[in-house]
Amino acid sequence: MTMWLLGKRKELASVANDFEKLLQDFSKSLNKLVPNMEQKKKITQAGAKVLEENLRKNTPVSKLNHKKEKHLKEYVMSQDTNVDGQEDGSSTVGFGKKAYIARFLNDGTVKMPATHFVDNTVNESKTKVLLANKAEYDKIMRGGK
Repeated sequence: MTMWLLGKRKELASVANDFEKLLQDFSKSLNKLVPNMEQKKKITQAGAKVLEENLRKNTPVSKLNHKKEKHLKEYVMSQDTNVDGQEDGSSTVGFGKKAYIARFLNDGTVKMPATHFVDNTVNESKTKVLLANKAEYDKIMRGGK
């Protein structure tokens, strides 16, 4: 009886070692699919550039002649950090120091109706942004496949 138990114990130890190796191999293969911080920044920046371009195209331009001040669409920019400036792999698109003006145009005021140009641009750009992100991911992580 004890010999039988010893044999089963060795068999279980062998199965446990095989299972551990299987899990380690699986973990290594998953790590190849998860981008590091620099790769995440490149991937999200690809989508941010698409949104930046579309937002610049859809930003309304004043009909007034402001020679000393640039138009709002010239303030559209993207950065490879989050809103707080921290590098976490995300990218941000916005109007920089003129964001408050964009908010007035987008959301409206008591005397001015809302245009929703930012909301509409974000909704219209979602597919193109995700496709740009995927293309960059494939290029970086899968060698362009």
